[in-house]
Amino acid sequence: MKIPTGRFVWFDYVAPDEAKAKGFFGELFGWKARSVPTPDGRTYTMFTVHDQMIGGYIKTPKGAPEVGHWLSHLQVADVKAASDKVVALGGKVHKPAEKMGEYGTMAIVADPLGGSFALWQPAKAEGTGDFTDLPNTFCWNELYTADPGKSVAFYSALAGFTEQQMPMPTGTYHVLNFEGKGRAGVVKPPQPMIQAWMPYVHVADVDQTLAQATRLGGTVHVPGHDVPGVGRIGIFTDNQNGWLGLLAPAR
Repeated sequence: MKIPTGRFVWFDYVAPDEAKAKGFFGELFGWKARSVPTPDGRTYTMFTVHDQMIGGYIKTPKGAPEVGHWLSHLQVADVKAASDKVVALGGKVHKPAEKMGEYGTMAIVADPLGGSFALWQPAKAEGTGDFTDLPNTFCWNELYTADPGKSVAFYSALAGFTEQQMPMPTGTYHVLNFEGKGRAGVVKPPQPMIQAWMPYVHVADVDQTLAQATRLGGTVHVPGHDVPGVGRIGIFTDNQNGWLGLLAPAR
């Protein structure tokens, strides 16, 4: 079975304190933590919901800023070839291709404007790789960039995305499509920010979830509001300052 490419299929939370992460997201989304052994003798904690593995936890590497953030995984057919292409397109390889036990092969790279993400090649094809549309699972991925044109060109050349421009009150929103579906978005924020990917979690009630995130030590940055044709969205940072979006899709 062919590996489905052109999709963001996994999201690792990178932060200093695993216990805080497990507690915060467990309370907020009902995510369960499951630890599995790694080839180097350590353990890797994964988040599960609806009996599905949807993401994991990575302790902040030495020398990296100790601020929580999400590492988005772009699924590819060949990590080594995709890593070489990243470099050819002006990006960088932070961590070369490495086999992750029986699960697959991963590399950590950055686009030409410094946005980090992972390349993921599963050991075997499983399912479609599409977002599941289930509550409390990831449902979208969004790149904040000072240069949407340059970013869209890079990711289109790397992964085969096609661009769809959508006019919004705050400016143009760039949808990255693959095989007839929107897979991610690219947007220029209203104020300067570092180049970074931010995933969205599908929730039933954005405002209620934002209120719960605040009670757990998070901070709301974009209150719940409706986006015509999309749904209701909100954005917050968790108790380790990791940015995360919420979406209650329009029906």
